[in-house]
Amino acid sequence: MSQESSLNGEINPDDTIKLLVASDIHLGYEEKDPIRGEDSFIAFEEVLQQAVVNDVDAILLGGDLFHIANPSKNTLKRCTDLLKAYTLGDKPISLQFVNERNEDGFESFSRMLNYEDPNVNISIPVFSIHGNHDDPSGFGRISSVELLSSNGYVNYFGKWVDLRRIVIKPILLKKGETKLALYGLGHIHDARLCRMFDEAKVFMQKPDDPGWFNVMVLHQNRADRGVKNYLPENALPKFLDLVIWGHEHDCRIIPEPNVVKDFFVIQPGSTVATSLSEGESIQKCCGLLSIHKGLFRMDPIPLKTVRPFVFESVNLASYQDERRLDEGDVMKKVQEFAAERIEALMERAKAQLTGDDRQPQLPLIRLRLEITQTKQQFNAIRFGHHYLGRVGNPIDMVIFKRKMSRVNHESTNMLDDAAIKEQFKKEQREEQWGLRAEEIAENYFKDVKGTDQKLEIMCPRSMTELVRRLKDQQDCEAADICKFYEEKAVKFLEAQADSVVTGENIDEVFAGFHEHESNLYDQMLAMLDLKASKTSNDQGSEQGDSGTGKRTRGGSRGGARGARGAGTGKTTRGARGGKKADVVPPVTEVQSKKSPIASVATRTNSTNKSRSIDYDSDSTSD
Repeated sequence: MSQESSLNGEINPDDTIKLLVASDIHLGYEEKDPIRGEDSFIAFEEVLQQAVVNDVDAILLGGDLFHIANPSKNTLKRCTDLLKAYTLGDKPISLQFVNERNEDGFESFSRMLNYEDPNVNISIPVFSIHGNHDDPSGFGRISSVELLSSNGYVNYFGKWVDLRRIVIKPILLKKGETKLALYGLGHIHDARLCRMFDEAKVFMQKPDDPGWFNVMVLHQNRADRGVKNYLPENALPKFLDLVIWGHEHDCRIIPEPNVVKDFFVIQPGSTVATSLSEGESIQKCCGLLSIHKGLFRMDPIPLKTVRPFVFESVNLASYQDERRLDEGDVMKKVQEFAAERIEALMERAKAQLTGDDRQPQLPLIRLRLEITQTKQQFNAIRFGHHYLGRVGNPIDMVIFKRKMSRVNHESTNMLDDAAIKEQFKKEQREEQWGLRAEEIAENYFKDVKGTDQKLEIMCPRSMTELVRRLKDQQDCEAADICKFYEEKAVKFLEAQADSVVTGENIDEVFAGFHEHESNLYDQMLAMLDLKASKTSNDQGSEQGDSGTGKRTRGGSRGGARGARGAGTGKTTRGARGGKKADVVPPVTEVQSKKSPIASVATRTNSTNKSRSIDYDSDSTSD
């Protein structure tokens, strides 16, 4: 399979599915900032406008639509206003949903697609998974994206809460002669997901009949951030044709082939800079994905309303002799040098101005200075005050990177502040700016020497999980983690019948308790998952037969609304409720028992692989 290939003859637009692809919108990022508060909303509006201009069949989002799990009312209102303005209307829908109405396994969306709901006028369907910022949380394990799904604005898919076994079933869509199998998996903690792949607990079901173009949308670490802390591309099954990879913010939207698994990977990147790293300074884009039978093509669409951002890293050792940075008032010399570089970066940022009236004008500047001596460091916040009104991020324009020597401290009963600061700067030095404070603390407790500074009951990973759920998801039930470890510790001490436990030997006794940290951590996660699943089941039982009635109503549609697409041939929207012509038999509930549900560990290749479309060429190559 080759990235550059084409079809002989003319491409029939009635057989071509057009999708507007974007990811990591992060609505609400810095919404209270008077300078940058509008950036995420402006970029999202441009994405929606591009969908309208290019007359796409649907919008496909790769997660992190919202920046936090519980977005503010302002963010939710702004989001729904934008979706209402650009995705509602009377335009006929050309995508035909061919899954059986009563098929199970689709916990990820509300039993019907929003454009099949007779109470909602959808002109452009939006399909979205959740990311790590807007993942299901709190009572009922509800994602903020799920709220949009309940309101009929978004088709939310890829949610899976039972992490003992994952079975991913596709959404089957058809337009003319082109058949699309859309797989989705919302964000799952990388370590856990990798373990499930290794244990062959992830399954993907393929349709019975051939000829489907298989697209997978996921939201995981793609870059190697350590063992079990990212999802290797080669862990994905070989029958996939295209993978839409969310979460990574650097834009790599040109399809990249995976030669081992013979599929392509598209990484849209983010539409707004949330971390001023080098990868964020790459031109931000959304993309127009065209699929014709077994072929595809991706056309990047550079965004014109993104705030200019310029990144530069300078090693002061290269200028030490020229600037005499080892003598005199070193701090003043470095500050003058930084001012010169900032002015130069501001000039470079002007090249990113597109002329669009909506584009924010004040640029984002990030100057990283690699220093060799402590005296070369100055107060970056005070320095930034001179650039108020000239840049979008005056107080954090300049950061310092220096080599830290290992700090040796005597063991105390208090946390080692210097060691924690060293750990934080170590992450800076290794450019792991994606790590959050709780992860830095976890690394600290892993490396700390001496029992006096180690956690006595909880393990570092459990503490990290507790902080993450409280901070990102505002999950009050996260306190059950403390209760879980308290109960386990009490049972462990009660089991020490043969030994006398005193205040002096308590650390030695608990050394045996911590030998089972990994098992305890897995049990703790299983406890939280079981509690969440029970909550979801209780809510489902309270609804009684309402879900069944919803599906029955969907099966009897037709009527006046069905007339919208009648007689067009091109459109399938009008055929709802009546019989469906030329519909490939879907994977039904009964057939699924005989269907090729292939574990990722024992997956098989598909018969025909996809090629990308080159509309300007007359030759086809594999």
